[in-house]
Amino acid sequence: MAAKIITVFNQKGGCGKTMASMQLAASFALGGLRTLLVDMDKQGTSTIWAGQGGIERPFPATVISLAPLREKLIGEIAKHAENYDIVLIDCPPAIESSIPWAALNISDMALIPVIPLMDNVWASREAKELARRAREENPELQTYCIPSMSRRGNVFKACTEILEGDEEIPLLEAGLQQRNAYGESQMFGLSVHGLSGSSAATKEVEELAKIVLSKLGMKTAKKPAKAKVAKQKEAA
Repeated sequence: MAAKIITVFNQKGGCGKTMASMQLAASFALGGLRTLLVDMDKQGTSTIWAGQGGIERPFPATVISLAPLREKLIGEIAKHAENYDIVLIDCPPAIESSIPWAALNISDMALIPVIPLMDNVWASREAKELARRAREENPELQTYCIPSMSRRGNVFKACTEILEGDEEIPLLEAGLQQRNAYGESQMFGLSVHGLSGSSAATKEVEELAKIVLSKLGMKTAKKPAKAKVAKQKEAA
């Protein structure tokens, strides 16, 4: 069976797009799913992140860059899809790029990370509109927003309520808070699963992964592999 494909996109940089992509990819892989993350951003953040660990501590999921292919990514991803259970596409932060449109047309799910602040809420409207147009070509495309880098406070609460009010493109009930563990995992080429003292962040990622897989009609093959997690922690 061909892989399920998830496109993670937004026009706004700094919204946690790559963070969500990489943490989800690691969670899926540690759960026993053959997972590929395709880095379509020319900055190559996902690819660099995965390479930080080196041969001794490889990132749990396979990470490759196909950014030079731009919209021609469709054919190349189709070649890989037969060898994986799930493929995540980390798009560049530019709605006007042809890459998100091409990715959305072959995806089963679209995820839009949004920080619950008004500038992010406003910017997410363009991302949502692109997803709506993509669903005209790809009616089976599921689309959700992910609360990203959330904190406590009245502004975050008010903006979250605005996002929750969109019934057509709903806000997932799980997301990523602003935690040091996320930045640390990037520094060491790991996921939060491989960091000591990151249980709160790991729990968040696992809950988000569980919800995403449920909506795709999937589940992990097993609980996160203890040996792999232990190896990441030892390396960190």
